[in-house]
Amino acid sequence: MSSRPKLSDVLYADMQDRIRRGEVLADGKLPSENELSQEFGVSRPTVREALRRLRDDGLIHSRQGAGSFVAAQSPAPAPAAPIKRHDIRTISDVRRVYQFRIALEGEVAYIAALHRGEAHIRAIHKELEAIHLAIRAGRIGVQQDSDFHAAIARATQNPYFEAALAAVRPQVDFVIDLARSFSVLQSAEHLAMVQREHAAVFEAIRDGDGLKAREAMQAHIRNAQERVFDGIHF
Repeated sequence: MSSRPKLSDVLYADMQDRIRRGEVLADGKLPSENELSQEFGVSRPTVREALRRLRDDGLIHSRQGAGSFVAAQSPAPAPAAPIKRHDIRTISDVRRVYQFRIALEGEVAYIAALHRGEAHIRAIHKELEAIHLAIRAGRIGVQQDSDFHAAIARATQNPYFEAALAAVRPQVDFVIDLARSFSVLQSAEHLAMVQREHAAVFEAIRDGDGLKAREAMQAHIRNAQERVFDGIHF
């Protein structure tokens, strides 16, 4: 579990950047836990964990009943290190990856449904089954999940779609890892729901229904984003 990305790490880096850029001046008051929770779309325990780390680093201090303030003589923080992938450093970056995926992969699914062949259908189904086996074995299944999406890109028979998805695969793998890390903590029904989303995408592509494939893919990615940002506790 310790190797999996934590949303509090991403929030910590985001707030550290704010302080480094001078968006909150020395001795300036930070927004309340509730305000930060609403602004970033994360749970209050996630906010508290990020604030704890900032206090431990000497970047902020708390005043009883008043909230958190940037340390008056705060040391200049080192540049925020990447959390796991080389260019995802903030919650805003995570949101941008999801925004990109919804736009790109929705169209990929649409084109795949129109141009897939029988071999492509078999390949996508094989990756769908691989995700199922990973879940049964208690694994996160990031590789299998990512391979499922790559197989759909190949089914478009358009190398530009494949190249576009391959170019951002490290970032896509990061957010898949993030979402699936949270999913494995949920009930078996929750995991089954995620797999039903994958199955809906596969079935639409198999049936050659481009509009339904686009809708199913975009819904799947939006739901994955919600699983990351809604009601997460550490």
